[in-house]
Amino acid sequence: MAMKKTRNLFIVKGNEELVLSVLDKLQFKGLSVFKEEQISTEIVKEVFRNNKSVVCRDVADESLKATAIFIVVTNVDSSYIHCIQTSVGNIAEQFEHIAEKQNCDIGDHKSNSSGLVEAPKRSDCPYCRYIDDGYCDIDINLHRTLYRSENFFVMPTIGEFIKGYLLIIPKQHVMSNAELPLEIRHEFLSVLEDVCYMINLTYCTSNILIWENGSGNGGIGKAKTSIVHSHTHVAPSKLDADIIEALSDFPFERLSYEDLHLYGKNSYLLVRGRNDNDWRINDNPNLYIPRQYVRQLLLYKDYILLPDGIWDWRHYPFVDKIKETCLEIQTALLAHWNELPERIKNNTKDFLPRK
Repeated sequence: MAMKKTRNLFIVKGNEELVLSVLDKLQFKGLSVFKEEQISTEIVKEVFRNNKSVVCRDVADESLKATAIFIVVTNVDSSYIHCIQTSVGNIAEQFEHIAEKQNCDIGDHKSNSSGLVEAPKRSDCPYCRYIDDGYCDIDINLHRTLYRSENFFVMPTIGEFIKGYLLIIPKQHVMSNAELPLEIRHEFLSVLEDVCYMINLTYCTSNILIWENGSGNGGIGKAKTSIVHSHTHVAPSKLDADIIEALSDFPFERLSYEDLHLYGKNSYLLVRGRNDNDWRINDNPNLYIPRQYVRQLLLYKDYILLPDGIWDWRHYPFVDKIKETCLEIQTALLAHWNELPERIKNNTKDFLPRK
């Protein structure tokens, strides 16, 4: 098992006119494209610091060339292993296929066909429909809701590849918790405390990973298949902010949760440490953070015995584990009902099986 690489050098060769026409079409979020005949080592290293790959025509540094992925551009049939044929098919898709074979993550394409061009409306949001259609009260399909406070509800995630993996979702249609008023963020911390209590009660672990992928800019530019309504992930795991920062090779900034509103402009990755007050964030707009990045870390760095690739909720929804998580947490709550904190009793009673 291995996470996809994000710092790769692609060198594109062939007829100059054809090569330039190809480079025009390679507008992926995890790529920096250069049309100059040759770029410097410093440029490549700067792109790598932003966790992106480089696509260019050439570099002078022989040590970089030794690890580069060479792609030939042609307008006729070719036997080259890595080849883009400009006369056949979609050029961006051909490049994406080459990257996939090399286990490279180049991100979503920056096109109107794949990215949101305006802020998503409440009527288009699956979480808002879940509330507005009444499923937050009683999910007739999955009995998925476990907890509800004044401004939040809690349920297992689609893509529940480990049991006990929950989402805290604000009822307000916001792109990140950074958009919430301070008093609601205070409520979030109380909900988070209750969710950690329920996970510990059910699965006998205080090792719990907490993170949020905040969507800045109103969600514009995100893939259309992404859910940009704010949701905070809470999952049993030995990982924490220290480990993720060490694994990520890009910096995080410490912050108080009360100051989160200062980070609402850009997309961000927010992770909590083992200490309740230890929050870390990276909101660098130039940095490429891979799709479902922390879910990949969760699989490849903690739950390493599970099958490869199952972090991707689009391909592995794990509806069966959603049901199992709900049943196990509900069973634990009922078994310990008399000793539960009053707030948890009040916020879970509507979703527990009737005796």
